Amino acid sequence: MKLAQRQKLFQKPSREFRGKPFWSWNGKLEEKELKRQIDIMKEMGFGGFFMHSRTGLETEYLGEDWFHLINSCAEYGSKKGMETWLYDEDRWPSGSAGGMVTKEPQYRAMFLEMNQFSSGEWNDFLRTTDTAAVFACRIRDGIFTGKRRLYEGDVPQEEETVLEFRTRYSACNDNYNGFCYVNTMNREAIDKYIESTHEKYRKNCGDRLGTEIQGIFTDEPHRGGVFTNFAEGEENAVPYTPGLFEEFEKRFGYSLSDNLPELFLRRKEKELSKVTRDYFELTQQLFLECFAKPISDWCRENQLIFTGHVLHEDSLCCQAIMQGSLMRFYEYMDYPGMDLLAEGNKCYWIAKQVDSVARQLDKTKVLSELYGCTGWQMNFESYKNIGDWQALFGVNLRCPHLSWYTMKGEGKRDYPASILHQSAWYPEYHYVEDYFSRINAALYGAKADAELLVISPIESVWARAYSGAFEGLTGTDPEIQRLEEQYAAVFHMLTENHIDFDYGEEDIMARHGRTDNGTLLIGSCAYKKVLIAGLDTLRSSTLQLLRDFKAQGGTVIFAGSPPACLDVLPSQDIKRFAPLCTAIPLEEKALVKACANGREIHIEAQDANLIFARSFQSEGERMVMILNTDREKGYNNAAICLGQGKYLEQWDPRTGEIMSPDYRLEDGKIHLTIDLEAGGERLYRIPSRKRVLPKQEVFRETRTFSLPDTFRYILSEPNICVLDMVTVSDTGGLHLPAMEVLKADRALRDHLQLPYRGGEMLQPWYQIKYKGGNSRLCDTITLTYQFRISALPEGISLALEDLEHIRQILINGREISLKSNGKWIDICFDTLAIPDEYLIPGANTITLSMDYYSTCGIESVYLLGTFGVQLQNSGPDLTALPETISIGDITPQGFPFYSGSLTYRLEGLENTPCTVTAADFGGALLKLTGDKEAIIAFPPHRACVPGLYGIQVVLTRRNTFGPLHQTEKYAYAYSPMNFLTEGNDWNPGFTLYEQGLLQKPEILF
Repeated sequence: MKLAQRQKLFQKPSREFRGKPFWSWNGKLEEKELKRQIDIMKEMGFGGFFMHSRTGLETEYLGEDWFHLINSCAEYGSKKGMETWLYDEDRWPSGSAGGMVTKEPQYRAMFLEMNQFSSGEWNDFLRTTDTAAVFACRIRDGIFTGKRRLYEGDVPQEEETVLEFRTRYSACNDNYNGFCYVNTMNREAIDKYIESTHEKYRKNCGDRLGTEIQGIFTDEPHRGGVFTNFAEGEENAVPYTPGLFEEFEKRFGYSLSDNLPELFLRRKEKELSKVTRDYFELTQQLFLECFAKPISDWCRENQLIFTGHVLHEDSLCCQAIMQGSLMRFYEYMDYPGMDLLAEGNKCYWIAKQVDSVARQLDKTKVLSELYGCTGWQMNFESYKNIGDWQALFGVNLRCPHLSWYTMKGEGKRDYPASILHQSAWYPEYHYVEDYFSRINAALYGAKADAELLVISPIESVWARAYSGAFEGLTGTDPEIQRLEEQYAAVFHMLTENHIDFDYGEEDIMARHGRTDNGTLLIGSCAYKKVLIAGLDTLRSSTLQLLRDFKAQGGTVIFAGSPPACLDVLPSQDIKRFAPLCTAIPLEEKALVKACANGREIHIEAQDANLIFARSFQSEGERMVMILNTDREKGYNNAAICLGQGKYLEQWDPRTGEIMSPDYRLEDGKIHLTIDLEAGGERLYRIPSRKRVLPKQEVFRETRTFSLPDTFRYILSEPNICVLDMVTVSDTGGLHLPAMEVLKADRALRDHLQLPYRGGEMLQPWYQIKYKGGNSRLCDTITLTYQFRISALPEGISLALEDLEHIRQILINGREISLKSNGKWIDICFDTLAIPDEYLIPGANTITLSMDYYSTCGIESVYLLGTFGVQLQNSGPDLTALPETISIGDITPQGFPFYSGSLTYRLEGLENTPCTVTAADFGGALLKLTGDKEAIIAFPPHRACVPGLYGIQVVLTRRNTFGPLHQTEKYAYAYSPMNFLTEGNDWNPGFTLYEQGLLQKPEILF
């Protein structure tokens, strides 16, 4: 890409560089509304969308209406300059087609489980047709001895334990609409999946594939969990497929069925098991051959880009347990991808793994599904923090999670927040997407300066797996924990010293690796040094490659103890080779000295190890990105050496401006001193020729404007009062006392013998088609909500959902009209007028009569109007709307549930340029209003505006939609279960986030 084009795209990024959110299709889909939401996504700065079936979908998945709407959105999106992407499943994980594949038992996921019996418990009648083998052995603390196979009629000895290995199908559940996950190691099953899903898109979308529709996302496919209770697995089970034993012997030359105890147990402490490693390798191969390759081939034949991510990435254990080696799956994807859940997740190596394969195998885009599980309270700064380090490590296709079609029912609890119009900040969200798309444009096609290869230790984890080695997705075995710790330590020691590198996956190295004149080549990448650290076993193919590399003058570095095993068998070969190479302790100082190439970025600041940096080559010149990953602490006067160069440009992704920064030259190297704010980034270009550019703007205002203690204010929306405590009764004698609405809904469903609602419930489309979900009336119920009034309001409205199933609404016993006055926040909420005369001082009741179907639910209702709200022990109390507000949290000032925008009015700065610094606020962002507007969202939280007359705090929806009763205000991750708080997690009051201007901003003029 030429400089002029790159600069143009940096200043005004095109759709290719913009995010494409998961667009949650989770209700009764209407074409007009879908097109309206495409317009909103365009306004928000997105470049496209992934059409993603989610919990709550009422339109039949893969039905006639579904494909009509897919095609309509693809056509409309194309007209609007938006990319349209498909998603290959009803919810996730990919493979079952919403249960349509796995309703046939032969296609269901299978497990091989180990059952233990004492000698007295065992009898041959326990054998079934599913029994694969039976053994007798002695077991102590998970270590077995004296293994012998038991055939029918054989009797175990008194001190022996009998191990029976049998196959079983995965248990069915509602997440797969009453069926289960697919056998991804069974080619026939995946052919059925492709026929049920991909071929239907080909038939119904036709020429749109590869033109209006860019590609397809696969989400969290896996081959089944090994020794884990995660994802329908068990700690005593491993994935199985028919023909597994025969295929194992064919590929590895010995019998797996004769060695099943070696797969599940250990013969001694700290043992590496070749059987276990070979089992992992076989299931990895089958998963790739049966799932990854057929779908990759289908996409290529149909001109679709294959992208998505596989389960699960965060650690070596995560990927070993659920898939084997994620890096090998990436080879089959056009745009390999990752998933990063929660705000505090700092597993940086996830992006490094994907980027390594993408660089090596010439894949131009790396996708990240990000922002999942982060919650309604997320602000723009948090979105930046999560995305920044991913952009640094190669992510250039952002898939924000999640943008809801509707908030109806469970939709509003489906991993919020909704990154769409339901959030009050959606008109300003383009600020976030503009920022990241500029980084993507600036770095697109640039080659990282990474000449170090770090060999992945994933197969060492495989060889140490056994039943009991894991809890969930975490290793509990001390040796596996050591491997995890070393893996993370090596990443941090290198990255914090700005030594760039790629990971080398041994199978990819075996097939794509070669040596040439002292350079190790993997695909398109060339390496001058190779690091072996934290491995217990190495492949013989890898050792041969390293020997050739070393013989040609390449640098091979062994940090710490060299692997004691070759192909998982004890060997002296590596120990004899290591002394001929660079052998160092696995310590930071030695590692940095051995691995550096002399071109690293150098940064001097106190405790500056959290400042990351990467250097890229682009059109013969360099781009450098520097990132402070410390989200709390900034660094003043950080001294930076960018290495060789004469000229320097700063490209500001926040504004699109390109400027000439202050710098100096010393010995042909560029030096500069900067103040780097918490979470701050800098993007520099080091050109070969100087350009005339504007200098950085310097704020020169020196006089302080004194702010008052109270402010007049403007609300962008009516104030809100949440009513989420309800009593329930019916004509059959049911009476549920006052309780939180979701608890009441579960109690009612217990009474009606209906399954609970939740993120993994039967899909409404399935209930409607097969279970009478919208035609079989379950009950007619009466819901009563209570609130108090201290000051009678005027013009109050009631907002609620599922109006079509409500028969009657009484306010203090007086019926109101069911005619909707319009929508509120989302298409699921209708507003109804409450006549002023129906309200009374003191206690008030709202009584709803409702027809309850299996697709319905009990939800909160909301009062809207010009009132204040005070929270009393007896519940919410409507008061007079305050005339002014003070600096500090607005929730006790009459706005506990308010979630729109709040503008603090200012006077006295007319026609005056001023600089505002406001770091302490509760909300998504600040917006300064004056003769022009400016957004304050990222540190240092400063902007300049002439004629300032208002500071607008754009709030989040957390205090409206919760979780409102979770004792712990901030959770590591948010899912539907966070809203079903029980026991010590339950707060009978309200857990609220502080909102508004929490401290006085500093205004200089």
